[in-house]
Amino acid sequence: MKPKRPDKPNLPSIASPLAPPPPLPPVPPPAPPTPPSPIPIPPKFDPCIPIDLCGNIFIQEVLVQPVVLWELGENLTALATISIYNSESSTDPITIEINSNSTHLITVLPGNTNSYTSKYIKSVKILPSSSQNPIYVEGKYCITGRILEK
Repeated sequence: MKPKRPDKPNLPSIASPLAPPPPLPPVPPPAPPTPPSPIPIPPKFDPCIPIDLCGNIFIQEVLVQPVVLWELGENLTALATISIYNSESSTDPITIEINSNSTHLITVLPGNTNSYTSKYIKSVKILPSSSQNPIYVEGKYCITGRILEK
C-alpha cells in the first residue's frame, strides 16, 4: 500500500450548506392529564321492603271474631310465605285465611305445619273455630317475603 499523502484527503470533498438550518421551536411542556369524570352513583332505591315476622299463637277460649296476624295498607301488596305450626297439645285445628287476589283457607291439624306462598297478599287472619266449646290452640307463625308497591 502506498502511504497517503497529507495534502490529499482520502474522502471526496463535500460542500457544506450555505447557512445552518434554523433551530427547532421549543417543545411545549405536556398538558397535565385530565382527571377521569367520576361514574355517577345511582341513588339507593329499594322498591321492596323486607318482611320477617314471627310470633306465637295462643287461644284458650271460644274464638268469636277473626284474629288479624298481619295486614297491609291499601296501595301495598306482598310476595310472601306464610308458615303456621299447630302444637301437638292443641285440641283443635287452626284455620288461616289469606287474602290476596282471592281468598285462600289453610287448615293446620295439631302436630303439623303448613305453608303457603303467593304474590299479592294483603292480610293473614286466624278464623274462629266452628266448635262452640272452649278450645286450646297453641302454635307459631312466620311470615317472610317482600312488600311491593302496586
